[in-house]
Amino acid sequence: MLNVDWERIKALRVTKTLVEALKNLELSAIYLTRSNRRKSDTRSKYLGYADAKAMSEAEAPFILSQSNDLVKAIKANTSGMERLRQDNLEVVCAAVESGRTVTKTFDTGLTVTAYPIKAGNKLLGVFRSGEFVAGAPDTSTLERMKDNCRKLGVGESDLNKMEQSVPFFSSDKMAIIHNLMEMMAGEIGTYIHELEKEQGVSESIDQYNHDGIITNDPTMLNIIRQLKMVATSDSSIIIYGESGTGKELIARQIQKYSTRGNRPFVTINCAALTETILEAELFGYKKGAFTGAVTDKKGLFEVADSGTVFLDEVGEMSLGLQVKLLRLIQEGTFMKVGDTKGQSVDVRIISATHQDLRQLIEEGRFREDLYYRLAVVELTMAPLRERSGDIPLLVNHFLDYYQKKINKEGIRLAEEVLEILSDYYWPGNVRELSNEIERIVALMPSHSLIHSKDMSKKFFYETKPDITKELELEDEGAIKVMVEDFEKSLLVKYLRKYRWNKSKVARLCGITRQGLNKKIAKYHLDRRR
Repeated sequence: MLNVDWERIKALRVTKTLVEALKNLELSAIYLTRSNRRKSDTRSKYLGYADAKAMSEAEAPFILSQSNDLVKAIKANTSGMERLRQDNLEVVCAAVESGRTVTKTFDTGLTVTAYPIKAGNKLLGVFRSGEFVAGAPDTSTLERMKDNCRKLGVGESDLNKMEQSVPFFSSDKMAIIHNLMEMMAGEIGTYIHELEKEQGVSESIDQYNHDGIITNDPTMLNIIRQLKMVATSDSSIIIYGESGTGKELIARQIQKYSTRGNRPFVTINCAALTETILEAELFGYKKGAFTGAVTDKKGLFEVADSGTVFLDEVGEMSLGLQVKLLRLIQEGTFMKVGDTKGQSVDVRIISATHQDLRQLIEEGRFREDLYYRLAVVELTMAPLRERSGDIPLLVNHFLDYYQKKINKEGIRLAEEVLEILSDYYWPGNVRELSNEIERIVALMPSHSLIHSKDMSKKFFYETKPDITKELELEDEGAIKVMVEDFEKSLLVKYLRKYRWNKSKVARLCGITRQGLNKKIAKYHLDRRR
């Protein structure tokens, strides 16, 4: 069980906000009896305390602890103090045993409510509030309270003060207080539950951190195994994968494990530059080669001599440059722009692309001989949507990283948020997830529990692209498949837009909630699956 830092819990944004609202409603006291799992007697009835007396003595004020005149007068003598203790303990024990909120009104006229705080199925403690009278301040209620308080030794002068100061709360006011207290107990329980889960995940991150690659996915683990094997050779490697899957990270790992590990590693994005600028960047140029070339410039291949060059989006390279790259790979020589002499260089080339180079070869946009030179070893990065089991690991890694970066702490994601992240299509892959976590950390204060309302709107309005293969109208059942795909995409869109409010979505679709549930089951859309 996580050791709960209750002082930290008091600092939570939601706690401070709700306590301030309760204070404005004139609630004067909130007490906390927390679970004590260190005692030998762990009977759930007493939250782990050895007996009822120990449990009662363990109760402590939680932010609000200002008693009114009536409570002070009752506490002024031993019998009154003991009676209050028994009344309060009765309500707390009832809440512990039932696992639900319990409210009771006692002979003193005071109403007491206990709210259990749960993290998942574990009872963390109980909030107790009260020390007010329910109902209107009528004469009969006051006289009955005075009679019962006299029996507890309260003097007449104190009773007269009490009549002027005892708080009477209407049923509407009590209902608001009740809702706010339950909300606070629920939010704190959820926060601690997420903190406990995150601690378990964080403890396992070291196990799943492979030199900066956070994963427990079998496909990714196989890639890590392969890169370690091929790193020791000088074979050219091409890495396939969508944008944001970590192709450059894999390239850097190959460099790290290779015999060139302490040599230069240079990168260039072939899609970001025009043909002439890319040629100048890769091969360098001589002074006077073109307007503005006022001095000789080394190219990246020369800079990376004895090291590694990473060519990102190599499929975007022009055919003219492909010829020069092929010569460099085959002969180990290149010529600077404007030069007449060749120059030798020893580099390893790792390339990456999100395109199918074989398809580009068929279209005449990529040289087949260069392809075979670059693709001695091929690695394919899995998109994030196909390794959703890594999302909790990555989320906690990025949360920790960005909080440390800007000196924040205690920001946690509710379970509903993790479900939404796991359901999302992730067109930007790990980079997109990193950006979303950075945005959350930047916008939210420390000690915040992040709910779906705090997320980017795209998670509720964007839907998965249609990745179903194109069907010919003549294919058997083609129309039925297209209609079902369209229906599924609409359901996904509106379920996310209205945050899985099934009643509202069913009305929009003109079907019953039961009918909607059948469609959700048919298309396997239920988040719990």
